[in-house]
Amino acid sequence: MNCGYHINQDDGLVTITGNKNVEIAEAFDLGEALLQDPSFDEQLPHLVDLRGLRLTPNPHSAAAFRTFVLETYRPQVKSSIAIVVDDSLDRLSLAGLYHMSCSMDKTEVFDQYDQALKWLMRREFA
Repeated sequence: MNCGYHINQDDGLVTITGNKNVEIAEAFDLGEALLQDPSFDEQLPHLVDLRGLRLTPNPHSAAAFRTFVLETYRPQVKSSIAIVVDDSLDRLSLAGLYHMSCSMDKTEVFDQYDQALKWLMRREFA
């Protein structure tokens, strides 16, 4: 699988990764699995590392995934979410991700991993 997550209770962080070619259905399944994981803690901040990701386009799946993120996933995460991207994402996917992040409280998109981590640390660990 080209995407996954890790819940680190000791460090107080959920890390979600996606790289290479990922179908939106895979991302949807990953989000559902994370929310159903017995270790999931809604108070843990999320670092979503999408560097190297290439989404397989599918407009119908994209709309369903957006609905899932905004109406199911985000309401169950009470802390900040930092999303890291690079130029591997096509412009349409990047624009959609940015637009979706603007619709979510305490969520930012970064093009540098260290900046995303600093932002999370200032918001969640200060």
